[in-house]
Amino acid sequence: MKNTYLSKLEQSGNWLSRISGSFTFRVLFQFFRKPRRQSTQGFTLLEVLVVTAIGGSIIAGLMFIVVQLMDTDQRESSRSETQREMQMALDYISSELREAVYVYTGEQLRTLTNGGHLPASLTTNSVPVIAFWKHQPFPEIVRRYCQANMNATGTSTAITGINCETASSYALVVYSLSIANDNNIWSGEARIVRYALTEFKSSSGNSTPEVSKGYVNPAAFSNFNVWPFDKDITDATRRNLQDDTLATTYRYRNGRETGRPDARGATAPLVDFVGHQSTSQTASCPDNFVLSPSNTAIEAAPRTLKNARTFYACVRPRVTEAGIPGLSLGDNQEVILFLQGSVSGRPGYDRTIGARSADKLPALETRILTRGILNRSL
Repeated sequence: MKNTYLSKLEQSGNWLSRISGSFTFRVLFQFFRKPRRQSTQGFTLLEVLVVTAIGGSIIAGLMFIVVQLMDTDQRESSRSETQREMQMALDYISSELREAVYVYTGEQLRTLTNGGHLPASLTTNSVPVIAFWKHQPFPEIVRRYCQANMNATGTSTAITGINCETASSYALVVYSLSIANDNNIWSGEARIVRYALTEFKSSSGNSTPEVSKGYVNPAAFSNFNVWPFDKDITDATRRNLQDDTLATTYRYRNGRETGRPDARGATAPLVDFVGHQSTSQTASCPDNFVLSPSNTAIEAAPRTLKNARTFYACVRPRVTEAGIPGLSLGDNQEVILFLQGSVSGRPGYDRTIGARSADKLPALETRILTRGILNRSL
């Protein structure tokens, strides 16, 4: 009987278990099957404004930092590029000076410009800084002409003073600091301009060489120290060989055009973005060197070039000047060049940021020993 009771109890337990299991399943199924209510609650307007303000402040700060970094990079790039151009210009001038046979001092250069022996444009919104004579080969047209017209003595039978045997002549090179800006094509404060008075016109289209107006050969008719005056006449009676009032029978006039030299076709800017004002830098030279341009010349310079010492030279004089002894004939001259650039006006450089003194770059300096000695005479 006991077994029968237990058997019935187990049967009733299994039935209840089955009933409770199926009931629980149905309840859970109905619960999960029933759609859940979606939440419609969002951010308030105040919260949106606060988040927007915070995000905008962060973005604005980041943009300010980026702009400042880009501006700093542009300014440093402009300064580096300008300084590199100044160094290249200084190297170019130095390479020519090494070939010089005679370098004028500041007072000698002032005498040439004031005496009207150089183009007037060199002192119009410009100040000549350094001038020297160098040797250069004849152009091809002159070499061919010499072959066809050379006489037994090695000189040309058509143009007086051409020494065909040397196949070269002297050229007067002048570097100036200029603020001239025709047609506003330049952006810098000032620029270095190169002028060359060569014996023959480079743009001559004729078969016969044309001698440049106002050119006087310093070896044939004059000398470097008294150029362009006749070297064979005493100081009291020296004649200006550029003077077009001289008689046509005078030995120098044959085949040559006298008068003041012309700068057209002979002047070219070398580099822009040179400083033209220097309030703190003073020009000084070592012992036995003479300043160029001279203080007298720089004080008389036009407009903002007055007293500008951003491009100048110290020259060891060949002849005695201002108590400084000159060199002997066999010695070579020395020249010290100084050049200071300015990034003012350069594209991408904002001048309104920082002081004006920040436009100026460190001054460059180089020392040159001239090496040209061919047919040199005082």
